Amino acid sequence: MSPPDAPASLGMMAPLSDEEIDALGRFLLSDAVSDEGMTLDTLDGYLTAIIVGPTTLMPSRWLPHVWGSEKDDAPEFESLEQAQRILDLIMRHMNGIVWSLRHDLDAFEPIFSERRYRGRDYVDGEMWAHGFMDGIALNRADWQPLFDDSAASRALRPLHLLGSDEVSTAEEALTKTLAQRESLTKQIPAGVAAIYRFWLPYREAIHQRTLATTTERSQPKVGRNDPCPCGSGKKFKKCCGAAGAPH
Repeated sequence: MSPPDAPASLGMMAPLSDEEIDALGRFLLSDAVSDEGMTLDTLDGYLTAIIVGPTTLMPSRWLPHVWGSEKDDAPEFESLEQAQRILDLIMRHMNGIVWSLRHDLDAFEPIFSERRYRGRDYVDGEMWAHGFMDGIALNRADWQPLFDDSAASRALRPLHLLGSDEVSTAEEALTKTLAQRESLTKQIPAGVAAIYRFWLPYREAIHQRTLATTTERSQPKVGRNDPCPCGSGKKFKKCCGAAGAPH
């Protein structure tokens, strides 16, 4: 069973608890999800790219890619209730990322993997970066201004090195060891903050344009024989509706 198109539960803005994060992670690793589906760290990077990027994407555009690249990759939910529960967790996790970026951008903490090797734990953001790059790929053309900006594109470099499918031989040599990947991983939060700030003026301009359009459309049309909205008591056609009428 595929998930419903949109969540309808209350409390969608509430951040996920540790238990809910664990529950979402377990589901993504369960047999209900295709081997092509995203793990929790990949999903976290994917959602972050969607949030910080220049274009607002509807869930119908990005949600199917969470499960895989093919229609047959849709998860086999046990029930409608489970489908709604998992979708709610994904949407709430996305909202939690939004809140974190807006309220304390420089303290943003991605969900990275940890790997143990020879008695030492390493932080590895490779799968997170893959998710982020997949998020960019959803609307790659819209991201072009960032790629064209030399300063801004540097913020993307650790994400590209760790998460791009197409890297040069020289670039691939920079991610062979856990120590190399950990060093790049630790650069990701600052890179995300820089990318967020790069697109912020653009997103705000789009938001203001949307508000203006919505406000304009929401204003009822005044008939020529209706009272003038300026409050003069005259009919609109005899007041502000008259050609060249002063206010």
